[in-house]
Amino acid sequence: MKLCKRPQESVNNAIIGFVLSLLLFSYAQAEDNIEQYKQSRRVVVDTKKAELCFADTQDCHKVLIGKTTPKGVFPLTLYATAKKGYGGEIIGFKEEKDFLFALHRVWLGKPSERRQERIVSDKVSDRIMTNGCINVSDAVYEKLREYFVLEVI
Repeated sequence: MKLCKRPQESVNNAIIGFVLSLLLFSYAQAEDNIEQYKQSRRVVVDTKKAELCFADTQDCHKVLIGKTTPKGVFPLTLYATAKKGYGGEIIGFKEEKDFLFALHRVWLGKPSERRQERIVSDKVSDRIMTNGCINVSDAVYEKLREYFVLEVI
């Protein structure tokens, strides 16, 4: 008498299918968790106030912006740079043709612009003066390195 192995194969296939579906579900869940975490690490720049706020801690800081600073929601990407005045890196958020909009430390390459003075000014109009990048203090920049999303309103 021959024994049929098909029922056992069916059970094995069902178990394998179940395990695979659990793994796929777990992977999808992990992706969702990662995306939620990234969204929780968001900063918001209000162009009317020329200030940047960390969404999770609600602390806000004066920044330098420009009239051409793009509005929208952008992923943040750390870039190394050898250009003078940037401290070796910038945080890019939007690229257009041959220009990268970025968050970076206050650029001091042109002293006549008085950027260090202007970033602490209470007058918003003093802080609207860049070519579109967002200049921040060193302390704010260091904190920004741990964030993933920029929203400019």
